[in-house]
Amino acid sequence: MSFLNKRQTDGMKKLFRSRKELLKALLFSFSGGVLFAAALPPLNWWWAGFFALAPLVWCAARMEWKRAALCGWVWGLGWSLFAFQFLREIEFIVPYLLAPVISVWPAVAAGLISGTGRRLLYTPEGMAEDSEKQPSYLSERLPWYRTLLFIFCAAVIYTLAEWTRSRLFTWNDLSVTQWRNLPFIQICSVTGSYGVLFLTALGGAALGSVTLRYGRHCLAGVLLLLLGNWFWGYHQLNNVPYVTDREWKTAPVQGDLSQRRHAGEKEFREALETYIKLSYDAAKLDPSVIIWPESAIPMPLRSSHPFALEYAAALKKLIVDCRKPMLIGALDFSPPPHGKKEYGFTNSALYIDGNCVLRYKYDKIHRVPYGEYIPFRHLLPEFLIRMIDMGRDLTSGTNMDTLDLPGGPKVSTAICYEGVFGYLTRQFAFKGAEVLTVLSNDAWYPRSSEPEQHLANALMRAIETGVPMLRCGNNGGTGVVDPRGRLLGFLDVPDQPGRREIKRGRAAGIVTVRYKASPEKTFYVRHGEWFILFLGVLWAGLLGTALVTRLRYCHKLPKPNWFLKERS
Repeated sequence: MSFLNKRQTDGMKKLFRSRKELLKALLFSFSGGVLFAAALPPLNWWWAGFFALAPLVWCAARMEWKRAALCGWVWGLGWSLFAFQFLREIEFIVPYLLAPVISVWPAVAAGLISGTGRRLLYTPEGMAEDSEKQPSYLSERLPWYRTLLFIFCAAVIYTLAEWTRSRLFTWNDLSVTQWRNLPFIQICSVTGSYGVLFLTALGGAALGSVTLRYGRHCLAGVLLLLLGNWFWGYHQLNNVPYVTDREWKTAPVQGDLSQRRHAGEKEFREALETYIKLSYDAAKLDPSVIIWPESAIPMPLRSSHPFALEYAAALKKLIVDCRKPMLIGALDFSPPPHGKKEYGFTNSALYIDGNCVLRYKYDKIHRVPYGEYIPFRHLLPEFLIRMIDMGRDLTSGTNMDTLDLPGGPKVSTAICYEGVFGYLTRQFAFKGAEVLTVLSNDAWYPRSSEPEQHLANALMRAIETGVPMLRCGNNGGTGVVDPRGRLLGFLDVPDQPGRREIKRGRAAGIVTVRYKASPEKTFYVRHGEWFILFLGVLWAGLLGTALVTRLRYCHKLPKPNWFLKERS
């Protein structure tokens, strides 16, 4: 004999069925995030990037916004737990602390897709039906234009959400999955990398909507759009060559040193001896300039510390002996802010000419959060600060001027993580840079795929700006990315495994950069992030359409008889 009546039993069955369906949706969403991670280095399954967003969109079309947001958060876990595993090389727990936080962005995107998109899907009549009849509406009576609007809405919202994330921590977004699909990413010169992100998200949204009425027709239309972009990029690659008229003969030095967060005398001397020796070898090849990566020597160059004096003396002797200018990544100081006595500590690029005169100094502008400074330091627990603190917060630079080399190109110098920010490299190109130079140091990650991910995240900056990018890394990724995204002239490290562009090991050699004097500025350089503004206006229009649909639905509801209600 049951202790529940029939109504209670039916309610329990419905609740159980609802929770079972939610669990399936969460597992489906998690698998989409895992596909996203698989499309990134080291696997580089670029095709998986087009499938990654499909589970998220499928769930958002069928769930109210709270459940859709939960699916988005779980989707984000599937992506971030695998895509950011390289952070374990700093501390084992770091990726597992980061994943729940960074998954907030796809959660918000999924909630917005559900809240806005479902209003676009349903007519007032469809919204008036109960939840059990709505699936049949989606598959049998949905107008074609509502399916198309929903697909575009999902791609627009996801792209805008990723744009907001890029203002804080941009790494491994959906556009990076296509970094080896060169024809597809040529659109960067017009829209920036957000155009690639939007098209990839559009493919996933169309796949996630394929079970809706007219979903297959919309998917066919989206595929034609993606193929059109691919063929246009193929034409740009093969029939519109980048014309160069000058060469810059450089000698980047790759020391392949371990991370030296708290370097002692032994680590300092090993670094100095390694880079000095490799630089003498490189000077014999008669380059125009010798280049060192970011923070090559773990000691500020212009300091009164005995090690710093030894460093400066060895560098001066090298320049005098070789008569070669040097562009080096080094720790340095900035003048004290107004009203303060303490000097700022900077991560800098210094150009020293053949007469040992400092001609140019660039201070890193976009610092790495929780690496070079700690946001909200006073709010964090002490154990976490001790884990990630470098003992100082670096001062951000402000100078974005180019370095005009005698007889050479106008050079901009980004430092490490800065090379992945389109807004920054665009400013360099807008100010007349003919070569983008990136000094990098991925010594924090000696065994993981992070150096390859770094290269993948930076590659589109060359296509966006239309100028070549010269990268000098401490442990891999030393070479040239041309304005079409092709990897050229990377240092070859003998007896080291792996592809040439990500080989670790100590090496120094000639890397020739072919560039064009005063190159024509790309559409992206001239107009900036116009594509994001366009998507924002488009989403505002879609949101307005959704609100009108909601109002039409509300007007069709039967009006309550308040007088009778009060009397009863």
